[in-house]
Amino acid sequence: MQNQRKPGLDLIRIFSALLVIICHSGVYFSIGFSVNFVSFAGVIAVEFFFVLSGFLVGRGLIGIAASERGEGLKQFYVNRIFRILPLYYFALVLTALVTKKAIPLSCFVFLQNFRGEDLAFLSPSWSLSVEAWFYFLVPPLFCLLVKVLRGRMPEEAAVWTAVGTLCFISFALRVGSAVCLAPQWDEGIRKQIPLRLDSIGMGTALAVLKKYHPKVYRDSFSRPICAVLSVLGIWLTYWFYCNYLAVNDRFDTSALCKIFMFSLWPALCCVLVGFLDSTTALDYLSRFRIIRWLSDLSYGVYLMQLVVFQLVSVFFVGARFSVSWLGFLGAIVLTNILSAVTFFLIEKPMQKLGSRILRQRV
Repeated sequence: MQNQRKPGLDLIRIFSALLVIICHSGVYFSIGFSVNFVSFAGVIAVEFFFVLSGFLVGRGLIGIAASERGEGLKQFYVNRIFRILPLYYFALVLTALVTKKAIPLSCFVFLQNFRGEDLAFLSPSWSLSVEAWFYFLVPPLFCLLVKVLRGRMPEEAAVWTAVGTLCFISFALRVGSAVCLAPQWDEGIRKQIPLRLDSIGMGTALAVLKKYHPKVYRDSFSRPICAVLSVLGIWLTYWFYCNYLAVNDRFDTSALCKIFMFSLWPALCCVLVGFLDSTTALDYLSRFRIIRWLSDLSYGVYLMQLVVFQLVSVFFVGARFSVSWLGFLGAIVLTNILSAVTFFLIEKPMQKLGSRILRQRV
């Protein structure tokens, strides 16, 4: 039986997409957004997306790793390819047309994070690069580890060990990089693919807990105190972010920021995601189709909102509305319209094509 879609997870996806829009609002600062809030909105939104990806994908990976058949990985890759690549390549082409710049070759294989000039072409795609490499690298390693370990320990212990090992490797690489190389906080740590995979892995660990201990998972996370603690923790880190890290460039000099904040943020996100997934208080929202619809559009919003903002800001500058709520809301509306068009013309047809290919193979 398929897992019922949880409206709480749709809400957090919509909220994260809104935070990304605020992060890239650019010329609309004067409508009331502080620079620190805009910056932090993008930081925490990406952490939510990482945890959600690990949690949702992890449920399937556990079944694949526990299975003795190899077809699961093939199905996983077909689903991911037809889900991610078509709209992403469309966004690359659209950006090239708007900016009149050539698409860097690294963007086609999700390697733009290693070169600042390439990353600037479609800057929001840095987090997609981290997720894409997680999808392409981690599943076979995860399944191999579980297969090797199952001969020496029970299945659950093998799965936990595999997840822990992969998370530890990424964390250790981040520690080594921060200590030995003294990189910049943003491009040197936050956006580097091998240093951030543990954030997605923490979402996978949450899925493992739900799989093997559903009662413990439900009893632990369904309590409202979890939501309170998560939101309070995020607010406290926002205060710390504004009053400590944003002062005198401490982003680049603080080992605490470069190492442990990237473990704390996804941990806080895991608590809120666990609450929204396990609570039944929000089940009534499943009657409102607009929530699911806006959630479905979040991938398109994430990829194309910056391009739309660039187009809209040019128009509203001439109309003297560039720093008003009118310009900001207009950009959001146009972003959702474009996302809806691409969802029905690109995303849905491509996902159906992937499903058709899988059925033919079966």
